Amino acid sequence: MPDERKTDRYAMRRDAAGWTCYAIWTGDPAVVGGVAQTGLSEADARHMVGVLNAQARRGDSSMRRG
Repeated sequence: MPDERKTDRYAMRRDAAGWTCYAIWTGDPAVVGGVAQTGLSEADARHMVGVLNAQARRGDSSMRRG
């Protein structure tokens, strides 16, 4: 497993309407700009998880779960 994956804060899972990006530690959906990241396409969820984890690795706390 790559080192950055060991410290990921966000992951994705299937939901009733598509895919959800969620905070690994809490299981809560990630919220970006006041919008829960649920019901996404698989490609959009994969992209959002990448963005959120990259921001978290840089120490940017502007995108936190709600």
